[in-house]
Amino acid sequence: MRNLRIAAVLAIVCLVLVAWAKAAEAPTESSAPSATVTRIGQGSPAPAETPAPKGPPIVTTDEGEEVALTVYNDGNAIVKETRAISVPAGASEVRFEDVASTIDPTSVTFKSVTDPEGTTILEQNYEYDLVSADKILEKYLGKPVSVVTQSGTTYQGTLLSFDAGQVVVGGGKEEPLSIVARQQNVKSISADKLPEGLIIKPTLMWLLQSAKGGDQKVQVAYNASQCSWKADYSAILDADDKNMDFSGWVTLTNNSGKTYKEAALKLIAGEVHRAEQPRPTTMLARGGYKAEAAAPQFEEKAFAEYHMYTLPRATTIKSNQIKQIELLAASGVPVEKKYLFDPMRDFHPWWQQPMMEDQFSVAEKGKVQTFVIFRNDEKSNMGMPLPAGRVRLFKYDNKDLEFVGEDNIDHTPKDEKVELNMGVAFDITGDRTRTDFRRGPGANWMEESFKISIRNHKDAAVIVYVREHLFRWTNWKTTASSQEYNKLDAQTIEFPVQVPANGETVVTYTVRYEW
Repeated sequence: MRNLRIAAVLAIVCLVLVAWAKAAEAPTESSAPSATVTRIGQGSPAPAETPAPKGPPIVTTDEGEEVALTVYNDGNAIVKETRAISVPAGASEVRFEDVASTIDPTSVTFKSVTDPEGTTILEQNYEYDLVSADKILEKYLGKPVSVVTQSGTTYQGTLLSFDAGQVVVGGGKEEPLSIVARQQNVKSISADKLPEGLIIKPTLMWLLQSAKGGDQKVQVAYNASQCSWKADYSAILDADDKNMDFSGWVTLTNNSGKTYKEAALKLIAGEVHRAEQPRPTTMLARGGYKAEAAAPQFEEKAFAEYHMYTLPRATTIKSNQIKQIELLAASGVPVEKKYLFDPMRDFHPWWQQPMMEDQFSVAEKGKVQTFVIFRNDEKSNMGMPLPAGRVRLFKYDNKDLEFVGEDNIDHTPKDEKVELNMGVAFDITGDRTRTDFRRGPGANWMEESFKISIRNHKDAAVIVYVREHLFRWTNWKTTASSQEYNKLDAQTIEFPVQVPANGETVVTYTVRYEW
Protein backbone atom coordinates (compact mmCIF):
# COMPACT_ATOMS: atom_id res chain seq x y z
CA MET A 1 0.00 0.00 0.00
CA ARG A 2 2.78 2.34 0.87
CA ASN A 3 4.38 1.85 -2.57
CA LEU A 4 1.04 2.52 -4.28
CA ARG A 5 0.66 5.81 -2.38
CA ILE A 6 4.18 6.91 -3.41
CA ALA A 7 3.45 6.06 -7.08
CA ALA A 8 0.19 8.03 -6.99
CA VAL A 9 1.93 11.10 -5.52
CA LEU A 10 4.67 10.90 -8.16
CA ALA A 11 2.05 10.71 -10.94
CA ILE A 12 0.27 13.81 -9.64
CA VAL A 13 3.57 15.71 -9.44
CA CYS A 14 4.38 14.77 -13.05
CA LEU A 15 0.98 15.97 -14.25
CA VAL A 16 1.44 19.32 -12.46
CA LEU A 17 4.92 19.79 -13.95
CA VAL A 18 3.63 19.07 -17.48
CA ALA A 19 0.81 21.61 -17.01
CA TRP A 20 3.28 24.24 -15.80
CA ALA A 21 5.53 23.62 -18.80
CA LYS A 22 2.70 24.00 -21.30
CA ALA A 23 1.54 27.20 -19.60
CA ALA A 24 5.06 28.64 -19.80
CA GLU A 25 5.30 27.89 -23.58
CA ALA A 26 1.95 29.54 -24.45
CA PRO A 27 2.40 33.21 -25.65
CA THR A 28 0.57 35.94 -23.79
CA GLU A 29 -0.08 39.57 -24.72
CA SER A 30 2.21 40.85 -21.99
CA SER A 31 5.16 38.67 -23.00
CA ALA A 32 4.99 39.08 -26.82
CA PRO A 33 8.24 40.55 -28.29
CA SER A 34 8.15 44.03 -29.90
CA ALA A 35 10.56 46.05 -32.03
CA THR A 36 10.62 49.64 -33.33
CA VAL A 37 11.44 49.93 -37.03
CA THR A 38 11.82 52.81 -39.45
CA ARG A 39 9.74 52.60 -42.60
CA ILE A 40 10.07 54.77 -45.71
CA GLY A 41 7.59 54.78 -48.56
CA GLN A 42 4.35 52.90 -49.12
CA GLY A 43 3.57 49.26 -48.55
CA SER A 44 2.06 46.71 -46.20
CA PRO A 45 2.41 47.03 -42.41
CA ALA A 46 5.86 46.26 -41.04
CA PRO A 47 6.43 42.93 -39.28
CA ALA A 48 6.53 42.93 -35.49
CA GLU A 49 10.20 41.96 -35.54
CA THR A 50 12.91 43.37 -37.80
CA PRO A 51 13.63 40.49 -40.20
CA ALA A 52 17.15 39.41 -41.02
CA PRO A 53 18.20 40.11 -44.63
CA LYS A 54 18.66 37.19 -46.96
CA GLY A 55 22.02 36.82 -48.69
CA PRO A 56 24.68 39.44 -49.44
CA PRO A 57 23.77 43.11 -50.00
CA ILE A 58 22.16 44.01 -53.34
CA VAL A 59 24.08 46.88 -54.96
CA THR A 60 22.46 49.41 -57.28
CA THR A 61 24.43 52.21 -58.98
CA ASP A 62 23.46 55.12 -61.19
CA GLU A 63 24.34 53.25 -64.39
CA GLY A 64 21.35 53.28 -66.73
CA GLU A 65 19.21 55.26 -64.32
CA GLU A 66 16.68 57.97 -65.19
CA VAL A 67 17.51 61.27 -63.47
CA ALA A 68 15.52 64.45 -63.03
CA LEU A 69 17.01 67.48 -61.30
CA THR A 70 15.07 70.48 -60.01
CA VAL A 71 17.40 73.27 -58.91
CA TYR A 72 16.41 76.23 -56.73
CA ASN A 73 18.24 79.54 -56.60
CA ASP A 74 18.91 79.17 -52.84
CA GLY A 75 21.58 76.47 -53.26
CA ASN A 76 19.31 73.41 -52.98
CA ALA A 77 18.14 70.83 -55.48
CA ILE A 78 15.69 67.95 -55.57
CA VAL A 79 17.23 64.84 -57.12
CA LYS A 80 14.79 62.27 -58.56
CA GLU A 81 16.19 58.91 -59.67
CA THR A 82 14.52 55.85 -61.18
CA ARG A 83 16.54 52.61 -61.00
CA ALA A 84 15.97 48.92 -61.69
CA ILE A 85 16.77 46.43 -58.92
CA SER A 86 16.20 42.71 -58.38
CA VAL A 87 15.31 41.65 -54.84
CA PRO A 88 14.20 38.39 -53.24
CA ALA A 89 10.89 38.00 -51.46
CA GLY A 90 11.16 38.95 -47.82
CA ALA A 91 13.88 41.10 -46.30
CA SER A 92 17.07 42.08 -48.11
CA GLU A 93 19.84 44.61 -47.74
CA VAL A 94 20.14 47.10 -50.62
CA ARG A 95 23.06 49.47 -51.20
CA PHE A 96 21.80 52.48 -53.15
CA GLU A 97 25.12 53.91 -54.32
CA ASP A 98 26.15 57.10 -56.14
CA VAL A 99 23.96 59.53 -54.25
CA ALA A 100 25.00 63.16 -53.81
CA SER A 101 27.48 63.64 -50.99
CA THR A 102 25.45 66.67 -49.79
CA ILE A 103 22.25 64.62 -49.50
CA ASP A 104 19.88 65.35 -46.63
CA PRO A 105 19.08 61.76 -45.54
CA THR A 106 15.92 62.91 -43.75
CA SER A 107 14.43 64.06 -47.05
CA VAL A 108 14.54 60.67 -48.84
CA THR A 109 11.29 59.38 -50.35
CA PHE A 110 10.97 55.87 -51.84
CA LYS A 111 8.39 54.21 -54.05
CA SER A 112 8.37 50.93 -55.92
CA VAL A 113 6.67 51.52 -59.26
CA THR A 114 6.37 47.75 -59.81
CA ASP A 115 4.94 46.79 -56.39
CA PRO A 116 4.04 49.95 -54.45
CA GLU A 117 1.89 48.11 -51.89
CA GLY A 118 4.21 45.20 -51.21
CA THR A 119 7.63 46.83 -51.16
CA THR A 120 8.81 49.18 -48.46
CA ILE A 121 11.96 50.26 -46.62
CA LEU A 122 12.08 49.26 -42.98
CA GLU A 123 15.37 50.94 -42.09
CA GLN A 124 17.79 53.34 -43.75
CA ASN A 125 21.38 54.32 -43.01
CA TYR A 126 23.40 56.94 -44.84
CA GLU A 127 27.00 55.72 -45.22
CA TYR A 128 29.52 58.46 -45.87
CA ASP A 129 32.66 56.99 -44.22
CA LEU A 130 34.48 57.12 -47.53
CA VAL A 131 37.80 55.44 -48.18
CA SER A 132 41.00 57.40 -47.45
CA ALA A 133 44.53 56.33 -46.58
CA ASP A 134 44.23 57.31 -42.92
CA LYS A 135 40.83 55.65 -42.53
CA ILE A 136 42.21 52.39 -43.91
CA LEU A 137 45.17 52.57 -41.50
CA GLU A 138 42.79 53.32 -38.66
CA LYS A 139 40.86 50.12 -39.44
CA TYR A 140 44.18 48.18 -39.48
CA LEU A 141 45.36 49.23 -36.01
CA GLY A 142 46.35 46.01 -34.23
CA LYS A 143 46.58 44.08 -37.50
CA PRO A 144 49.55 43.04 -39.67
CA VAL A 145 50.81 45.47 -42.35
CA SER A 146 53.88 45.84 -44.52
CA VAL A 147 55.67 49.20 -44.86
CA VAL A 148 58.15 49.78 -47.72
CA THR A 149 60.39 52.86 -47.71
CA GLN A 150 61.83 54.74 -50.67
CA SER A 151 65.18 52.99 -50.09
CA GLY A 152 63.55 49.57 -50.42
CA THR A 153 63.60 48.59 -46.74
CA THR A 154 60.56 46.58 -45.67
CA TYR A 155 59.04 46.66 -42.18
CA GLN A 156 56.47 43.99 -41.38
CA GLY A 157 54.46 43.63 -38.22
CA THR A 158 51.45 44.82 -36.29
CA LEU A 159 50.37 48.40 -36.91
CA LEU A 160 50.49 50.04 -33.48
CA SER A 161 49.95 53.70 -34.33
CA PHE A 162 50.31 56.29 -37.09
CA ASP A 163 50.10 60.02 -37.70
CA ALA A 164 51.16 62.45 -40.40
CA GLY A 165 54.82 62.13 -39.40
CA GLN A 166 55.44 58.46 -38.63
CA VAL A 167 54.20 54.87 -38.61
CA VAL A 168 54.83 52.50 -35.66
CA VAL A 169 55.05 48.80 -36.60
CA GLY A 170 55.79 45.63 -34.55
CA GLY A 171 56.43 45.41 -30.85
CA GLY A 172 55.33 41.79 -30.34
CA LYS A 173 57.38 38.96 -28.89
CA GLU A 174 58.84 38.08 -32.28
CA GLU A 175 58.44 41.48 -33.95
CA PRO A 176 61.04 44.26 -33.56
CA LEU A 177 59.54 47.65 -32.81
CA SER A 178 60.05 50.00 -35.77
CA ILE A 179 59.21 53.70 -35.90
CA VAL A 180 59.25 54.68 -39.56
CA ALA A 181 59.25 58.31 -40.69
CA ARG A 182 56.25 58.75 -42.99
CA GLN A 183 55.97 61.86 -45.16
CA GLN A 184 58.42 61.54 -48.08
CA ASN A 185 60.11 58.40 -46.72
CA VAL A 186 57.35 55.80 -47.08
CA LYS A 187 56.84 54.38 -50.57
CA SER A 188 53.91 52.09 -49.78
CA ILE A 189 51.90 50.53 -46.97
CA SER A 190 50.15 47.27 -47.85
CA ALA A 191 47.62 45.05 -46.09
CA ASP A 192 45.53 42.02 -46.95
CA LYS A 193 42.28 43.62 -48.13
CA LEU A 194 39.99 46.63 -47.79
CA PRO A 195 38.57 46.61 -44.24
CA GLU A 196 34.86 46.16 -43.77
CA GLY A 197 32.77 49.25 -43.08
CA LEU A 198 34.48 51.48 -45.63
CA ILE A 199 32.85 52.52 -48.89
CA ILE A 200 34.10 54.35 -51.94
CA LYS A 201 30.92 56.31 -52.77
CA PRO A 202 28.22 57.98 -50.65
CA THR A 203 25.59 55.26 -50.20
CA LEU A 204 22.12 54.76 -48.77
CA MET A 205 21.87 51.39 -46.98
CA TRP A 206 18.33 50.01 -46.86
CA LEU A 207 16.68 47.09 -45.13
CA LEU A 208 14.01 46.46 -47.75
CA GLN A 209 10.93 44.28 -47.32
CA SER A 210 9.33 42.89 -50.50
CA ALA A 211 6.22 40.73 -50.64
CA LYS A 212 6.81 39.39 -54.16
CA GLY A 213 10.48 39.88 -54.94
CA GLY A 214 11.86 39.85 -58.48
CA ASP A 215 12.79 42.69 -60.83
CA GLN A 216 11.45 46.05 -59.74
CA LYS A 217 11.66 49.68 -60.80
CA VAL A 218 12.00 52.07 -57.87
CA GLN A 219 11.80 55.86 -57.65
CA VAL A 220 13.86 57.75 -55.09
CA ALA A 221 13.91 61.49 -54.42
CA TYR A 222 15.97 63.53 -51.99
CA ASN A 223 17.23 67.03 -51.27
CA ALA A 224 20.87 67.88 -52.01
CA SER A 225 22.63 71.13 -51.14
CA GLN A 226 25.47 73.04 -52.84
CA CYS A 227 23.73 72.85 -56.20
CA SER A 228 22.51 76.25 -57.35
CA TRP A 229 21.78 78.41 -60.35
CA LYS A 230 21.61 82.07 -61.22
CA ALA A 231 20.75 84.14 -64.26
CA ASP A 232 23.28 86.29 -66.10
CA TYR A 233 22.20 88.70 -68.81
CA SER A 234 23.93 90.62 -71.61
CA ALA A 235 22.53 93.76 -73.22
CA ILE A 236 24.17 95.22 -76.36
CA LEU A 237 23.14 98.84 -77.00
CA ASP A 238 22.96 100.26 -80.51
CA ALA A 239 24.86 103.37 -81.60
CA ASP A 240 22.02 105.75 -80.62
CA ASP A 241 21.13 104.03 -77.33
CA LYS A 242 17.58 103.56 -78.65
CA ASN A 243 17.47 99.75 -78.92
CA MET A 244 19.36 96.76 -77.58
CA ASP A 245 19.85 93.04 -78.10
CA PHE A 246 19.13 91.21 -74.85
CA SER A 247 20.13 87.67 -73.96
CA GLY A 248 20.01 85.64 -70.76
CA TRP A 249 22.05 82.67 -69.63
CA VAL A 250 21.57 80.21 -66.81
CA THR A 251 24.74 79.61 -64.80
CA LEU A 252 24.43 76.28 -63.00
CA THR A 253 26.99 75.39 -60.29
CA ASN A 254 27.10 71.76 -59.15
CA ASN A 255 29.13 71.18 -55.98
CA SER A 256 26.81 68.45 -54.66
CA GLY A 257 29.35 65.65 -55.16
CA LYS A 258 27.47 63.78 -57.91
CA THR A 259 27.36 63.79 -61.70
CA TYR A 260 23.84 63.83 -63.16
CA LYS A 261 23.98 62.04 -66.51
CA GLU A 262 21.45 62.99 -69.20
CA ALA A 263 19.25 64.62 -66.59
CA ALA A 264 15.88 66.26 -67.12
CA LEU A 265 16.55 69.77 -65.79
CA LYS A 266 14.11 72.20 -64.19
CA LEU A 267 14.91 75.52 -62.52
CA ILE A 268 12.74 77.25 -59.91
CA ALA A 269 12.95 81.06 -59.62
CA GLY A 270 11.53 82.72 -56.52
CA GLU A 271 12.03 82.97 -52.79
CA VAL A 272 11.06 79.55 -51.39
CA HIS A 273 10.72 79.55 -47.61
CA ARG A 274 12.72 76.88 -45.80
CA ALA A 275 12.80 76.09 -42.10
CA GLU A 276 16.10 77.01 -40.46
CA GLN A 277 18.36 73.98 -40.19
CA PRO A 278 22.02 73.61 -39.22
CA ARG A 279 23.89 72.88 -42.44
CA PRO A 280 27.31 71.36 -43.09
CA THR A 281 29.87 73.93 -44.16
CA THR A 282 32.17 71.68 -46.16
CA MET A 283 32.78 73.15 -49.59
CA LEU A 284 34.03 71.14 -52.52
CA ALA A 285 36.54 72.47 -55.01
CA ARG A 286 34.96 74.46 -57.81
CA GLY A 287 35.38 72.97 -61.21
CA GLY A 288 35.96 74.45 -64.62
CA TYR A 289 33.78 76.78 -66.61
CA LYS A 290 31.71 75.41 -69.43
CA ALA A 291 29.52 77.39 -71.79
CA GLU A 292 26.92 75.56 -73.80
CA ALA A 293 24.75 76.91 -76.59
CA ALA A 294 21.11 76.21 -75.95
CA ALA A 295 18.73 75.30 -78.69
CA PRO A 296 15.91 75.15 -77.90
CA GLN A 297 15.56 77.61 -75.02
CA PHE A 298 14.00 76.93 -71.62
CA GLU A 299 10.23 76.65 -71.46
CA GLU A 300 8.79 78.92 -68.77
CA LYS A 301 5.56 78.58 -66.79
CA ALA A 302 4.09 79.76 -63.50
CA PHE A 303 4.39 77.14 -60.76
CA ALA A 304 2.79 77.63 -57.31
CA GLU A 305 3.98 81.13 -56.27
CA TYR A 306 7.16 80.87 -58.34
CA HIS A 307 8.26 80.40 -61.94
CA MET A 308 9.63 77.19 -63.44
CA TYR A 309 12.05 76.98 -66.36
CA THR A 310 12.24 73.54 -68.02
CA LEU A 311 14.95 72.51 -70.48
CA PRO A 312 13.19 70.36 -73.13
CA ARG A 313 16.22 68.13 -73.63
CA ALA A 314 18.48 66.08 -71.41
CA THR A 315 21.79 67.48 -70.24
CA THR A 316 24.70 66.13 -68.21
CA ILE A 317 25.79 68.17 -65.18
CA LYS A 318 29.16 66.97 -63.93
CA SER A 319 30.31 67.11 -60.33
CA ASN A 320 32.28 70.28 -59.54
CA GLN A 321 31.23 71.92 -62.80
CA ILE A 322 29.89 75.32 -63.79
CA LYS A 323 27.62 74.97 -66.82
CA GLN A 324 25.93 77.70 -68.84
CA ILE A 325 22.78 77.24 -70.92
CA GLU A 326 20.98 79.99 -72.83
CA LEU A 327 17.72 81.11 -71.21
CA LEU A 328 16.38 83.67 -73.71
CA ALA A 329 17.36 85.92 -76.60
CA ALA A 330 15.62 89.06 -77.88
CA SER A 331 16.64 91.66 -80.44
CA GLY A 332 15.42 95.17 -81.16
CA VAL A 333 14.31 95.86 -77.57
CA PRO A 334 13.41 99.58 -77.23
CA VAL A 335 15.32 101.34 -74.45
CA GLU A 336 15.38 104.80 -72.91
CA LYS A 337 18.47 106.43 -71.44
CA LYS A 338 17.80 108.49 -68.32
CA TYR A 339 20.16 110.88 -66.51
CA LEU A 340 19.43 111.32 -62.79
CA PHE A 341 20.88 113.93 -60.38
CA ASP A 342 19.98 112.83 -56.84
CA PRO A 343 22.61 114.17 -54.40
CA MET A 344 20.58 113.30 -51.25
CA ARG A 345 19.64 109.76 -52.26
CA ASP A 346 21.68 108.16 -49.45
CA PHE A 347 20.06 110.23 -46.69
CA HIS A 348 17.28 108.36 -44.86
CA PRO A 349 15.69 110.53 -42.13
CA TRP A 350 13.61 109.21 -39.25
CA TRP A 351 10.79 111.62 -38.45
CA GLN A 352 9.85 111.95 -34.80
CA GLN A 353 9.86 115.73 -34.91
CA PRO A 354 10.70 118.43 -37.49
CA MET A 355 14.38 118.62 -38.45
CA MET A 356 15.30 122.15 -37.34
CA GLU A 357 19.08 122.06 -37.93
CA ASP A 358 19.83 125.14 -40.05
CA GLN A 359 23.33 124.04 -41.13
CA PHE A 360 22.22 120.76 -42.64
CA SER A 361 22.60 120.34 -46.43
CA VAL A 362 23.93 123.82 -47.13
CA ALA A 363 25.80 122.74 -50.28
CA GLU A 364 26.05 119.37 -52.05
CA LYS A 365 27.92 118.21 -55.10
CA GLY A 366 26.64 115.07 -56.73
CA LYS A 367 27.23 112.81 -59.66
CA VAL A 368 24.76 112.33 -62.48
CA GLN A 369 23.84 108.65 -62.77
CA THR A 370 22.99 107.07 -66.13
CA PHE A 371 20.14 104.54 -66.36
CA VAL A 372 19.01 102.31 -69.21
CA ILE A 373 15.28 101.59 -68.99
CA PHE A 374 13.20 99.00 -70.84
CA ARG A 375 9.90 97.22 -70.36
CA ASN A 376 9.65 93.44 -70.11
CA ASP A 377 6.61 93.00 -72.35
CA GLU A 378 5.75 91.39 -75.67
CA LYS A 379 5.57 94.77 -77.38
CA SER A 380 9.29 95.16 -76.64
CA ASN A 381 10.05 91.64 -77.94
CA MET A 382 10.41 90.43 -74.35
CA GLY A 383 7.72 89.11 -71.98
CA MET A 384 9.36 86.12 -70.23
CA PRO A 385 9.50 86.52 -66.43
CA LEU A 386 13.14 87.30 -65.67
CA PRO A 387 14.87 85.53 -62.77
CA ALA A 388 17.04 87.71 -60.54
CA GLY A 389 20.58 88.14 -61.82
CA ARG A 390 23.29 90.44 -63.12
CA VAL A 391 22.94 92.39 -66.38
CA ARG A 392 26.12 93.41 -68.21
CA LEU A 393 25.83 96.27 -70.70
CA PHE A 394 27.93 96.43 -73.86
CA LYS A 395 28.28 98.73 -76.85
CA TYR A 396 30.16 98.47 -80.15
CA ASP A 397 33.14 100.68 -80.95
CA ASN A 398 33.27 100.06 -84.69
CA LYS A 399 33.59 96.25 -84.69
CA ASP A 400 34.84 95.90 -81.12
CA LEU A 401 32.36 95.12 -78.35
CA GLU A 402 33.14 97.11 -75.18
CA PHE A 403 31.80 96.82 -71.63
CA VAL A 404 29.96 99.98 -70.44
CA GLY A 405 28.36 98.99 -67.11
CA GLU A 406 26.39 96.41 -65.15
CA ASP A 407 23.61 96.19 -62.58
CA ASN A 408 21.58 93.57 -60.71
CA ILE A 409 17.87 92.99 -61.23
CA ASP A 410 15.40 91.32 -58.89
CA HIS A 411 12.87 88.68 -59.99
CA THR A 412 10.91 90.60 -62.61
CA PRO A 413 7.45 89.53 -63.84
CA LYS A 414 6.31 90.21 -67.38
CA ASP A 415 5.07 93.70 -68.27
CA GLU A 416 7.25 95.33 -65.58
CA LYS A 417 9.70 98.19 -66.16
CA VAL A 418 13.41 97.47 -65.61
CA GLU A 419 15.93 100.19 -64.72
CA LEU A 420 19.65 99.42 -65.05
CA ASN A 421 22.24 101.68 -63.46
CA MET A 422 24.87 102.03 -66.16
CA GLY A 423 27.26 104.26 -64.19
CA VAL A 424 28.20 107.93 -63.81
CA ALA A 425 27.91 110.33 -66.75
CA PHE A 426 31.36 111.80 -67.41
CA ASP A 427 30.23 114.94 -69.27
CA ILE A 428 27.27 115.97 -67.10
CA THR A 429 27.79 117.50 -63.67
CA GLY A 430 25.63 119.12 -61.03
CA ASP A 431 25.66 120.92 -57.69
CA ARG A 432 23.03 121.94 -55.16
CA THR A 433 23.22 125.05 -52.96
CA ARG A 434 20.85 126.29 -50.29
CA THR A 435 20.24 130.00 -50.86
CA ASP A 436 17.93 130.84 -47.93
CA PHE A 437 16.68 129.43 -44.62
CA ARG A 438 14.04 130.96 -42.37
CA ARG A 439 12.31 129.80 -39.20
CA GLY A 440 9.10 131.27 -37.78
CA PRO A 441 9.16 133.11 -34.46
CA GLY A 442 6.67 130.65 -33.03
CA ALA A 443 8.89 127.76 -34.19
CA ASN A 444 5.95 126.15 -36.00
CA TRP A 445 7.17 126.71 -39.57
CA MET A 446 10.35 127.03 -41.60
CA GLU A 447 11.28 127.75 -45.21
CA GLU A 448 14.36 127.03 -47.27
CA SER A 449 15.33 127.77 -50.85
CA PHE A 450 17.70 125.94 -53.20
CA LYS A 451 19.54 126.52 -56.45
CA ILE A 452 20.48 123.47 -58.51
CA SER A 453 22.86 123.86 -61.45
CA ILE A 454 23.21 121.20 -64.15
CA ARG A 455 26.03 121.55 -66.69
CA ASN A 456 26.14 119.58 -69.93
CA HIS A 457 29.50 119.25 -71.73
CA LYS A 458 28.12 117.03 -74.48
CA ASP A 459 27.60 118.17 -78.07
CA ALA A 460 23.91 117.29 -77.83
CA ALA A 461 21.12 118.49 -75.56
CA VAL A 462 20.03 116.15 -72.73
CA ILE A 463 17.25 115.84 -70.18
CA VAL A 464 18.46 115.43 -66.60
CA TYR A 465 15.97 114.45 -63.90
CA VAL A 466 16.71 116.33 -60.67
CA ARG A 467 15.31 114.48 -57.66
CA GLU A 468 14.74 116.31 -54.37
CA HIS A 469 13.81 114.77 -50.99
CA LEU A 470 11.76 117.08 -48.75
CA PHE A 471 12.82 115.39 -45.53
CA ARG A 472 12.53 118.07 -42.83
CA TRP A 473 8.89 117.31 -42.01
CA THR A 474 5.90 115.46 -43.42
CA ASN A 475 3.72 118.55 -43.96
CA TRP A 476 5.19 120.70 -46.75
CA LYS A 477 4.35 122.77 -49.83
CA THR A 478 6.42 124.58 -52.44
CA THR A 479 5.90 128.33 -52.46
CA ALA A 480 8.09 129.05 -55.51
CA SER A 481 9.58 126.99 -58.36
CA SER A 482 11.37 127.91 -61.56
CA GLN A 483 9.73 125.01 -63.42
CA GLU A 484 7.19 122.24 -63.08
CA TYR A 485 7.99 119.05 -61.16
CA ASN A 486 6.48 115.59 -60.66
CA LYS A 487 5.59 114.35 -57.20
CA LEU A 488 6.94 110.79 -56.89
CA ASP A 489 5.77 110.07 -53.34
CA ALA A 490 4.83 111.86 -50.12
CA GLN A 491 8.23 113.52 -49.74
CA THR A 492 10.00 113.25 -53.11
CA ILE A 493 9.72 115.52 -56.14
CA GLU A 494 11.51 115.34 -59.51
CA PHE A 495 12.26 118.08 -62.04
CA PRO A 496 12.76 117.11 -65.72
CA VAL A 497 15.47 119.61 -66.69
CA GLN A 498 16.31 120.40 -70.33
CA VAL A 499 20.04 121.17 -70.60
CA PRO A 500 21.37 122.49 -73.94
CA ALA A 501 24.51 121.19 -75.63
CA ASN A 502 27.60 122.60 -73.92
CA GLY A 503 25.30 124.62 -71.71
CA GLU A 504 23.87 125.00 -68.20
CA THR A 505 20.38 125.07 -66.69
CA VAL A 506 19.58 126.34 -63.19
CA VAL A 507 16.55 125.17 -61.18
CA THR A 508 15.35 127.08 -58.11
CA TYR A 509 12.57 126.34 -55.64
CA THR A 510 11.37 127.20 -52.12
CA VAL A 511 9.66 124.78 -49.77
CA ARG A 512 7.71 125.65 -46.60
CA TYR A 513 7.24 123.20 -43.71
CA GLU A 514 4.51 123.65 -41.08
CA TRP A 515 3.60 121.71 -37.92
